[in-house]
Amino acid sequence: MTSYPTAEDYILAVQQPEQAFDRPDLARSEFVAHPLLGVPMPASGTTAVVFKAIVDGRPQALRFFTREDASTRQRYNQLNSWFTERGLRGDVAPCAWVDDAIRVGGRRWPMVQMEWIEGSTLDHHVADLVEADDRRALATLAQRWRDLVRRAQSARFAHGDLQHGNVLVQDDGRLRLVDFDSAWIAPFAGGPPPSEVGHRNYQPANRVWGPWMDTFPGLVIYLSLLALARDPRQWERFNDGENLLFRHDDYAPPHRTPAWGQVAQLHDPVVDQLAERLRACCTPGWTATGDLESLLGAPVPWWLQTPSAVRAPQPSPVPRPSPGPRSIPGPKPVPPRRPSPVPRAESAPPPIPQPAQPPVMPGDWMQQWTATASRPVPPEPTAAPKRARRGYAAGTVGLAVLAFMVVALAVTSALQSARVPSADRGGIVVLSGMGAVALVVIVRELWKRRS
Repeated sequence: MTSYPTAEDYILAVQQPEQAFDRPDLARSEFVAHPLLGVPMPASGTTAVVFKAIVDGRPQALRFFTREDASTRQRYNQLNSWFTERGLRGDVAPCAWVDDAIRVGGRRWPMVQMEWIEGSTLDHHVADLVEADDRRALATLAQRWRDLVRRAQSARFAHGDLQHGNVLVQDDGRLRLVDFDSAWIAPFAGGPPPSEVGHRNYQPANRVWGPWMDTFPGLVIYLSLLALARDPRQWERFNDGENLLFRHDDYAPPHRTPAWGQVAQLHDPVVDQLAERLRACCTPGWTATGDLESLLGAPVPWWLQTPSAVRAPQPSPVPRPSPGPRSIPGPKPVPPRRPSPVPRAESAPPPIPQPAQPPVMPGDWMQQWTATASRPVPPEPTAAPKRARRGYAAGTVGLAVLAFMVVALAVTSALQSARVPSADRGGIVVLSGMGAVALVVIVRELWKRRS
């Protein structure tokens, strides 16, 4: 296997662009230097490094590979053509493969040249909104994210590594995707999958490379953004720089980690049902067979429904974007007998903007859930109900004892006044006291049911 240059090798090379590049526009390029170190510093990933350079007066992202198996010219050319044909250029960073672009270590190496997108990565943008306690903006961001995933999946494009670092938020709020080494499009079907399998904090255990591999991370990010819109304080506790809210360990049953507990404490019907769907997707053996919109419109298995979701009056389904032409062929999904769609929150700031209705995509999610899911152990009752039951029982016992003593003393005094023989008094006293106890229990139970 060919040993590709390291990030340090590329840093040294681009400091002298006139020697590193033969193409005139690249030889004249100016690489943006680090404000403190004074040298070009790239953003590093697992397979490549990215520099910002001014090429012919335009900011560009120049991506150099550090691994041989990262990608190929044919792959990037097909991706760029697909973005143009399917109208995705506004949602991604357009890219072009350049053979023999840079000279490092006596050899020439390829490069991917992309439009430089001014903006923040998703996690940095979320951190700014959390610091400002801008819940409305977080809710809007969640809706824009859902819209982006819907457009990409409708165009039969799967990114393959949806995570905070590969999503850029522009100043106008538009979301753009970068880094396509793990991507899938229809021309790639049947070919070998890339070696990259995506960020572990956003991927299920048995992800299958294909058109629906973005459904799980799409749901993880959507749920995380909505939960943060309800309570931004979760960010400080659960974000560690490698996630939004959830981590890889949270996806393992029985889903009783602190992150799940915090989400449940929001008591928001929309967030609750999204959490139920994510738990269903974490079932061992589950794989995505449809897009995110199909998943959000599918019924939640009854054994994963929270009590609040089951009792929610007249739930309304998750709104979908307006109907458009069906772009993905497939069998017509079987309508559920008793859908349990995600209801709207009746009173939870801020209101969440709803998208336009998308095309219905194929995929019978319930078939996989019912075939592979095992009923999880129900969560332990919270401490507050336990204390309430113990307090009620203790109060009943105390009243019963008090009633027994009062009645026993009263009956004993009456029997003595009536000069009833001592041998007969004990039985009468006990029977009278037990009657009083029974009366107290009955009255307490009737009072409890009425209240």
